[in-house]
Amino acid sequence: MGIKIKEFNNRKFEVLEHSEKPGFKKAFHIVLGVAVAYFIYIFSHMH
Repeated sequence: MGIKIKEFNNRKFEVLEHSEKPGFKKAFHIVLGVAVAYFIYIFSHMH
């Protein structure tokens, strides 16, 4: 991590720079999909 200078509309801004960790986005989508499937299963079996 560090600070990077970016230019937007002829103005300079300091922004935090980071590198995306590989796999976290994919893991998040998998967990979210499993959770949604679980809730659909639970609520479809309620009487």
